[in-house]
Amino acid sequence: MRAEEELELLQQRMDNAQRLANMGDYDWHIPTDTNRWSDQLFRIYGYEPQAFNATYERFLSMIHPDDRERIQGIHQHAYATGEPYEMIERITRPDGEERFLHSNGQVIMGPDGAPERMRGTCIDITEQYLAEREREATAVRLSEVKLRRRQAVEINDNIVQGVTAAMYALELGDAEGCRSYLDATLSAARSMMEPDEDLVRSEPARLDQG
Repeated sequence: MRAEEELELLQQRMDNAQRLANMGDYDWHIPTDTNRWSDQLFRIYGYEPQAFNATYERFLSMIHPDDRERIQGIHQHAYATGEPYEMIERITRPDGEERFLHSNGQVIMGPDGAPERMRGTCIDITEQYLAEREREATAVRLSEVKLRRRQAVEINDNIVQGVTAAMYALELGDAEGCRSYLDATLSAARSMMEPDEDLVRSEPARLDQG
């Protein structure tokens, strides 16, 4: 078998493996802003294989606007230090669908010490990422349900105790004591039923993160 045929067969096998893993790889030549993407990486971004030259500007345009500054910061740190990086990036496909990628890479320095190439891999983890977020949301909801149940039990116990004390006071002809027990009981119940201020303050932040 000729070397060209062997290379083509190997490339086909690599493409099939990346399809199965939903993983792509890239190799960006920084001075010329020329980026080689594997076929599967184009598919992950929602395009036909080799549909365009994935310049850095084109790549950034496909990153979710809320993530662009963070992604650029990670890359700039890699340029400055030569350290490898790993991150979760959110992309937007041409049809508007958002996907979550687990990406890693490394910067290769040239003879002059300047960044020359950046290469790495991206794995589409959207399903796993969303499933984990749903598990976390379910855990929060379950915690809130448990809290409400515990509060309900405490309220019920306090009300029973307060009403019982008021009844005893009334039987003893102590009207003032009866009113005092009832007022204290109702005040405590209302206090326990009011939203937790710390929880209320944290709720907008939790929603923003979600």
